[in-house]
Amino acid sequence: MKSKGYIWVLKFKIVLAAASLALGVLLCEMVLGLFYPQVFRRPEVWRFDAELGWSHVADSAGRLVSPEFDVEMRINSMGLRDREYAREKPAESRRIALFGDSFVEGWGMPIERVINRQLEVCLQEGGERVEVANFGVAGYGTDQALLFFEQQGQRFDPDEVLLFFYSNDLWNNASRKGIGAERGYKPYFSVQRDGRLDLQGVPVKKTAFWDRDNYNTMAFYARLQRYLFEHWHLYKLARKALQPEVPPRQQQAFYEGLYGADEARRFEPAWALTGRLLQAFKKRVEASGARLTVVYVPSIVQIERDNWQTKRELHGLLGEFDLQKPNIRMAGFAEKYDLHLIDLLEDFQQRAKTETLYLRDSHWNAAGHALAATSLCANLHGEKP
Repeated sequence: MKSKGYIWVLKFKIVLAAASLALGVLLCEMVLGLFYPQVFRRPEVWRFDAELGWSHVADSAGRLVSPEFDVEMRINSMGLRDREYAREKPAESRRIALFGDSFVEGWGMPIERVINRQLEVCLQEGGERVEVANFGVAGYGTDQALLFFEQQGQRFDPDEVLLFFYSNDLWNNASRKGIGAERGYKPYFSVQRDGRLDLQGVPVKKTAFWDRDNYNTMAFYARLQRYLFEHWHLYKLARKALQPEVPPRQQQAFYEGLYGADEARRFEPAWALTGRLLQAFKKRVEASGARLTVVYVPSIVQIERDNWQTKRELHGLLGEFDLQKPNIRMAGFAEKYDLHLIDLLEDFQQRAKTETLYLRDSHWNAAGHALAATSLCANLHGEKP
């Protein structure tokens, strides 16, 4: 009898310990969810594209969730994160098409707060009949934006095209794979000896990342792991702690190419390619009867000095850096290729003295989108912001 009683007590203690452990995990999960959220979920509104690498799924919707936001992503029949537009341009109306990456797409923002909507409202308040369409796609560089314009942008029949350039576009342009949240190959250009751009990497090779159809055939463990990654803060935090860091050499090259002196001209080919892509974009836009304006998007390290200092210390960045180097390079391209350039750096630096303009993931917050729209509205009216 004593033996049976001991076994019963032992089983009770095991059950109690398991219950305590489960309760502890649930409490940790609740605390993380409330005060330090970790999960990130991408809706299936992006798809593999053999011509562009990836693109939006037409007529799709879902929620984009991160530790900072939870927003709806709704894609129209043209494959744009925007409302529907008539095929024919309305009479006596101007059409403006915005091209770029996640800044234009409105990463983390409700669509009514995104730059194209706010720019449209501002221009309409000035008495214009105008439509401002959002052709932004997360992860696109200048090269994919150029191909997207040729594929879809011309069909919109814009009078004006705004091409947004963000610092990591330099690396997107020079890469054969996506460098952000996207995982897979992309089309890319190389500059020939005669200066001609040669398109390569098409049709694009499909990777497992874009194989959405294989989810139901995945092993139970793989599906469980994916579920935990997308829904459990504690699991995501543990994975983040165990995953390998980006090698310091890679971080050094990323920032050195953008802001370093580069006396050995190691990164000059990437800059030269970007210049040629901007030139080609201008020619394509003008051939369609529209005008191109290049818009420089300041990075968070150019606006928040504390952010730059933190990154220097975190990544152990060495050497001298000039945070206005991209602006100088873009101004040089504007002169060389006769580009109309709007640089938002000064406006953002001034406003940042009194207002936060970026999410912690380095994208614009609502105030950043509003400021960019106001600045562009004034410039497009020919006024000083």
